[in-house]
Amino acid sequence: MATTADSPRRDAAHVIRYVARPAAQQDEGLWGTFKTVGRVVLVIGATFSSLAVGVVLKLFVFPVDQVIGRTWMDRYVVGAWADGVVGGPVFPRGCRLKLSGELPRPDHRAGLLIANHQLDTDWFYLWDMLRVVGAHGALKIVLLDDMRSVPIVGWCMRLVGFIFVSRHRKRARQQDDVAEIERAVAEVAEARRPSVVLLFPEGTTANEEAKRKAEAYAKRMRRPAHELLLVPRCGGFVAAIRGFVSRGVLVEDVLVYDSTMAYAGYGGEVPAWDMGFERSDDVQLPNVAKLFKGDHGDHVRLHTVAYRASEVFADGAYATPLEALRSHEAERIAAAWLDARWAEKDAMMVHYAEHGDFPGAGDVVEVLKPAEYLPFGLLTAGWLAAAAAATLALLVATLLAMPALFVAALLGTLVVACVLPFVACAACALGPLALGALAIKHWHDAQPSRGRGGAFADAGDDDDDVPVFGGPGKSGATSDGAAQDTPVVI
Repeated sequence: MATTADSPRRDAAHVIRYVARPAAQQDEGLWGTFKTVGRVVLVIGATFSSLAVGVVLKLFVFPVDQVIGRTWMDRYVVGAWADGVVGGPVFPRGCRLKLSGELPRPDHRAGLLIANHQLDTDWFYLWDMLRVVGAHGALKIVLLDDMRSVPIVGWCMRLVGFIFVSRHRKRARQQDDVAEIERAVAEVAEARRPSVVLLFPEGTTANEEAKRKAEAYAKRMRRPAHELLLVPRCGGFVAAIRGFVSRGVLVEDVLVYDSTMAYAGYGGEVPAWDMGFERSDDVQLPNVAKLFKGDHGDHVRLHTVAYRASEVFADGAYATPLEALRSHEAERIAAAWLDARWAEKDAMMVHYAEHGDFPGAGDVVEVLKPAEYLPFGLLTAGWLAAAAAATLALLVATLLAMPALFVAALLGTLVVACVLPFVACAACALGPLALGALAIKHWHDAQPSRGRGGAFADAGDDDDDVPVFGGPGKSGATSDGAAQDTPVVI
């Protein structure tokens, strides 16, 4: 059963009220292009700084103490990046968060955050929600394997423990996604640090192609389809909870935070696949491209309800929720629970599309934390210092190489100015002698050949008169005129 706003489960003690600033407008024109490029550079630079800090921690702190290493990784890499980028001055702080229900607890060891997946910016605002309670450093996101190989950004995600699934894509790693999620969550839980794993059970953002496949899957598996949402998959959900339990976390201590998201201006449009992240009706909804252009939209609506995993796997066929979780029917039990939650979400989204808010959500708190300048300044100073150091090293190397370059240039000038003319003059002087020698050689080769001289032949002897040794000779005449035969050697 869904938890209502009047239930004692609702806990807004961590919510802090801030004064919201006007929503930002999208930057346009040449100046807007420069600002967009600048935001991209700043985000990549901040990510590079976080990557450098993470590498240092992995090399020098983790081998000594993994608990301290994980603590510092969450605080000074994941948390600092979220403060500097998600909550920093990079993006205009114009978008308000309208929160209701319960919020994740920052000191809890095992948390699983699930939400409907509307846009490619969902993770950004969910991360911003976690900043309200101070749990943003504990976040681990389950995302597609395509991001794994992205330079700097993907490397940093792998370093801090984000979880990658292939979902059987052609260019992804061949792996069992369910087993990979369980292994990765178990590794996160092994550090005994507070953690929140963000998982989108729908697997992808809502669009016509994905919705058609989801409805076919629902019909095949005899599960309910939804008007605006996709059918949630349960394999990764079960694997994440099993990963926590495998490292000693009790089933009742695993908290499942079920968050329903909607954006200002949402009218229920399910975009076509070929539209990408653009929409024809709900044009006010943001995306990553608009985010870098400075357009957040007006606000993001989030309603969150917390459950214990023991509630999810409370099944009459098993004595305890732990037995149900470890059984071969765990996915069936989880599917029934997720179907009930998604039916509630779908009804809430339909109501939001018609009325602009969720029904019966209780108290709503508007939150807009001011920009975090210190983390942003430190992250920016990190990559700027690295760039300055590289530039200085290049300049020093150039200055040190200048004497060698000067000597090489001087030698080159001497070769061109002296050696080359000398070689040319020598060629001009020796040229006639070489031609004369060549002419004499041709004349000598053209003269008639001389015979063999000495006592063995006269100057007038013809080669044909020389007897052939070993063959029949020619008939000749002696001085007395008598013919003699050439002797045959046997």
